[in-house]
Amino acid sequence: MNDIPAKRDELHQKEVYSPPSRRLSEQNAGGLHRRAFLAASAGATVLLGGPSSAQVQSPVASAPTGSGTMPSNVRVERVDGSILLIGIRQETDRVDLSSVIGLGRLMYMLDHDDALRVAVLYSQGSDFVGGVLDPDSWAPVLRTGKFPEMSEFINPVGTIPPRRQKPLVVAVQGKCQGAGHELFLAADVRVAASDTVFAQPEVTRGHFPAGGAPITFVREAGWANAMRYMLTGDEWSADEAYRMGLVQYVTPPGKQLDRAIAVARKISAAAPLGIRATIASAHRALSEGQEAAYAALFPELARLAQSDDHQEYFRALGEKRAPAFRGR
Repeated sequence: MNDIPAKRDELHQKEVYSPPSRRLSEQNAGGLHRRAFLAASAGATVLLGGPSSAQVQSPVASAPTGSGTMPSNVRVERVDGSILLIGIRQETDRVDLSSVIGLGRLMYMLDHDDALRVAVLYSQGSDFVGGVLDPDSWAPVLRTGKFPEMSEFINPVGTIPPRRQKPLVVAVQGKCQGAGHELFLAADVRVAASDTVFAQPEVTRGHFPAGGAPITFVREAGWANAMRYMLTGDEWSADEAYRMGLVQYVTPPGKQLDRAIAVARKISAAAPLGIRATIASAHRALSEGQEAAYAALFPELARLAQSDDHQEYFRALGEKRAPAFRGR
């Protein structure tokens, strides 16, 4: 649970690019396909924010071209050429509908840019996400139970296909509650500062956690652990989250992003085809059952055995160097 020593100046070795919001905001406003999210999933939103003060360069990839607008105050950077670093900010506890659309577009970008191998999601403020529904922006969705149409969007909490195919590492601090906790649960690897305060308090607000917590929280922590907090709305600490298996690393405050980037670098150095196959196999077991996942193991292994990356491993082994995987 101790923090990995990481040089702070490594965080400045980034290629900063302009957020896709600049291009998306010029397009017609759209919405979110109802299949892309749970109806009335108010708990699945996250507020993007914090304009970047770094020098703006070219986008890391073409912005999604579907209709819809991206929140303008989101910091998006490329680290080491292959890590998508997404900084969010929440000025208040309320979250807006447009925010989940923006984050979903970034998840789509992650999956469809071949140069990107992993994303790191973090907060620029003292809190991650408080997760209180903004009643004005969500009113039409809650009234009708439907979302407007939207293309080029991946559900950021993974409740509806298509699901994200590349890894997401999350780093949190302060409040990680409600919608924020559900977004946290959707990540593949989770890092929390020791000052993080978690909660899934929707039952104390007159509704329930519709962003996936009744499924993901129970799956990750076990029935009684999850129900103990979801049914009471009580808060819990980073150490308690670690005990329940929700957190893989607990760091001193201010070190959580360093650790998350260190983990992302290890993921980025691995073979991209193998990474995606591993995630897909795990999702198949959850959605189609273990027998379907077992049946697909050797066919997938045979496919990857024909890849250049598989041969690159043996070349590197013979040449006594680290392999340079290219995802093909």
